Amino acid sequence: MKRIYALPCLIFVMMLSFSASFGQTTIDAEFRPRTEFREGFRKPLADTLNAGLVTLQRTRLNCDYKGKILNARLSLEDARIWGNTDIKTNNNKVGIYEAWFEYLIASGFSMQMGRQPLKYDDQRILSAPSWSNVGVTHDVMVLKYKNPFIQVHSGYAYNNSKDTLMNVTYGYTFKQNYKAMGYLWLSKQVHKATTLSLIGLLEGFEKKADIKVVYPRFTYGGNLVYTNDSSDWGATLTFYKQHGKDPNKAFGLGYANLDAFFFAAKISCKIAPKFTANLGIDYYSGSASDINASKSNTFNRLYGSVHAFNGYMEYYSTLPTQGLVDYYGGINTKINQRFSVELTGHVFSFDKDFIYNKVKTNKSLGAESDLVINFTASKEITIQGGYSRYFNSDSTAKYFKMQGVDAHPQQWAYVMFTIKPQFYKTPPSTESKL
Repeated sequence: MKRIYALPCLIFVMMLSFSASFGQTTIDAEFRPRTEFREGFRKPLADTLNAGLVTLQRTRLNCDYKGKILNARLSLEDARIWGNTDIKTNNNKVGIYEAWFEYLIASGFSMQMGRQPLKYDDQRILSAPSWSNVGVTHDVMVLKYKNPFIQVHSGYAYNNSKDTLMNVTYGYTFKQNYKAMGYLWLSKQVHKATTLSLIGLLEGFEKKADIKVVYPRFTYGGNLVYTNDSSDWGATLTFYKQHGKDPNKAFGLGYANLDAFFFAAKISCKIAPKFTANLGIDYYSGSASDINASKSNTFNRLYGSVHAFNGYMEYYSTLPTQGLVDYYGGINTKINQRFSVELTGHVFSFDKDFIYNKVKTNKSLGAESDLVINFTASKEITIQGGYSRYFNSDSTAKYFKMQGVDAHPQQWAYVMFTIKPQFYKTPPSTESKL
């Protein structure tokens, strides 16, 4: 195995000596181990079971090239759990996280194509989540246009499960997702401190009984963001609508008709030189218990970040069919250039009535508190630690099917190291136009 990788690596190193005349080449890495204590993480833990202690590690090797009319990136990723590979063998697979190129077609207009993360706005529906042990990337072509007044991105993807000479079943799973996808994103500064962005995303899902039929799901909306370094106030408004079909709710040989929405509002205020307070609401529409079987009002967050919203304990990484309302508030403080602390509280409830054993139950889903501490040890090393508690309501236990079951105190803690060394870098190309 070592011989297989040795020759390509040697050739690659030799090529670097010629790269300076064409563009800038950078090679860096990321080592990110995280140890977690899980006593009720993602769902309540019965007191007859023991809390978990697990270490996850993500390792990436990145190579970037920036030239006159061409940019490219290759990123290898190994994601593992400590101990899941025998110490005398290596069954883990190093995979491709990113493999794309960007070609400058004309001034301000480029095409980026290949395996790449899609990250827009606050990452509600398209994200490159840094928390996840494995990355989220798409095989997609993106056309980009940028001038001083507006940015426009348009992406297109068409997926197959194998090399084929004919149209074959692709299906819908949480790993494969869409058969086809296209999106359009626009961003413009509408005021000195206010930016408006709009996005429309169309996905296609095959009909189970007839792969020639592709059902659509259309998500569209926008973000209005106010931020100003000279002001103590900041605000964000977000709204999305969804129409088409809901691939998470089968109906007949197809899927239920979808009509859902999402709304979020957040304000922040600098209450002292080193303290900022924030207050907000996330509102995901849900389906009523008596909704027609052919319909769905449950919003889907698509490929958005899970950990960044609705509590760090990830109780609602999969949104309830009844929808979710999250009221939250907190305080952030940057004590110095190296040390910062974040404290946030959440209060959760269903959007629609929750029916348990044919009886309407309280909508309240309890509350959560999250504490995060960040320390920057050096340019290459950061350390983050956190502690969270979840406080049940009667409906929380019922929702997680633990009514009448004694549970541990629901708590979770972690320590995460992020190490980013840079191994190699050539001088930048002075004529780069990208």
